[in-house]
Amino acid sequence: MNLKLSQQGEEVRKEAYKIFDKNEKSATEDVEMVKDWLRTQHHLPEMMNDNMILNFLMMNKFSIERTKQKIDMYYTIKDVIPDVYCNPKSPQMKDFMKDVYVCLHPVPAKGLYRVYWYKVKEPNRLSVRKMIMMANNIAEIRLNEDCFYRDIMIVDMDNITLNDILKITPTDISRIISVYEKVFSFCLEACYIVNAPSFTSKVIAICKSLLKPKIFNRIQVQQDTEVLKKLFSDEDLPRDYGGRGPTLQELNDLIMQKFEENGDRFDQLDKLRVDESLRPEKLNNDEILGFHGNFKKLDVD
Repeated sequence: MNLKLSQQGEEVRKEAYKIFDKNEKSATEDVEMVKDWLRTQHHLPEMMNDNMILNFLMMNKFSIERTKQKIDMYYTIKDVIPDVYCNPKSPQMKDFMKDVYVCLHPVPAKGLYRVYWYKVKEPNRLSVRKMIMMANNIAEIRLNEDCFYRDIMIVDMDNITLNDILKITPTDISRIISVYEKVFSFCLEACYIVNAPSFTSKVIAICKSLLKPKIFNRIQVQQDTEVLKKLFSDEDLPRDYGGRGPTLQELNDLIMQKFEENGDRFDQLDKLRVDESLRPEKLNNDEILGFHGNFKKLDVD
């Protein structure tokens, strides 16, 4: 099984072109427009490759102006919220991957949606901050190799304890929101919280206070995992959930393999920095983080 942009990924792109009233020619023209703009943005640290630009265009429904904003923020936010980014080769990330499943299914659900899985292997192993780090690292691989359209998140609450839940703060949730709103445009089709115990309501209450209603309404809480059978065929559904597809551990192993293959890129990202002295207009962190303030001053976990 291969996580590189596959035939399924290309089919997703073709379907997305139809939705956005685009084709290969017009999409390529848009990519070139963004590249022309990038050449004038001397504060940004690199010329983004075509596949990444195309993914940002798709995430923003081919709005050139929104795409420019998100690309700028892709580089900028790593200095604003530095502690949700970490090289997957680091010891803490390698150790964390032994405790959790943070993985990506290579087969799109319903032929369109890429599915993320989040599940801790044992009780008292949850770290929301590290979960965000892993999700950001997976997104980096996807930007380079995959097709971004819309995503489905599966959060399996099995092995989550009340103690884990009580450690989650509004700051944890708002970190996730900041990254996925400001960089990835909240391309969320649905979030399914499965095997949910009664105390899941505490997390839902935090989410409701921070998320826009249209995003919050995409969260569905399920006490079992039956909904997964509606997303995947029996052939693709992970064996952990009664299907014949790859196990979560196999999917985790695939992600670890992709991290190794892209090690040079992650090392490069550690060194890329925005030169704020060359920015056309001064950055206002409050505009990025809203009422949540500057996370550099917060000590969480």
